[in-house]
Amino acid sequence: MNKHFSSDEPKRGKGKKSHHTKGRQLDEDEASLAEVDALIGEGERKRDLLIEYLHLIQDKYSCLEARHMRALAETMKISMAEVYEVASFYDHFDIVKEGEAKPAPVTIRVCDSLSCMMAGAETLISN
Repeated sequence: MNKHFSSDEPKRGKGKKSHHTKGRQLDEDEASLAEVDALIGEGERKRDLLIEYLHLIQDKYSCLEARHMRALAETMKISMAEVYEVASFYDHFDIVKEGEAKPAPVTIRVCDSLSCMMAGAETLISN
């Protein structure tokens, strides 16, 4: 049985257009959005530059806070999930959850693979 919708019923499925960015909405003041916009600068927000934008935020604030990732998602018009997936995939991004302390100003990462251990990484880790 086919159901027909009248024109006053909301559309469902592929034809429905969202009036807001996908994912969690920016709930802080506009300061986070202004900070991200100032870092990225003028011009088109290109999806293929997402990693570069994340690096800009990390370099400026020493970590990636949820508020900045939400602002980045908002300004790029992509989902927060997409920003988080990219940021969490790479070990060199320090993601700080709401309420957590920021990481130390200097982070030293030591590879713990077999070849690095054979080259003395274990000694570095123990010091």
